[in-house]
Amino acid sequence: MSSPDREEVIARIKKTQENIAVVIGSIFALTMCVYFFTYAMLVDKGISGGLWTMGISSIVMLLMLIKLKNVSFFLTRLWLGRRTELRDTFANLTAADL
Repeated sequence: MSSPDREEVIARIKKTQENIAVVIGSIFALTMCVYFFTYAMLVDKGISGGLWTMGISSIVMLLMLIKLKNVSFFLTRLWLGRRTELRDTFANLTAADL
């Protein structure tokens, strides 16, 4: 069994990172849509705890979207980092390289 070429390994890592970024973006978009449609209900019922939760989590999501490339690279490292054929590549790879 031959070892995969470095370019193939990097392409696989990049594809996984892109897929993770798309999933994160989709989840955040759906969450923001739910927030949009439930905001008026929370204001009408006077549920200030829910409003605070929505506000703080919206800020956290915004910060994660600003650093999406780094966040998705971190999750990719968690997902694929234990595989022996990818371990050497991850040792010398940063989010900026992809």
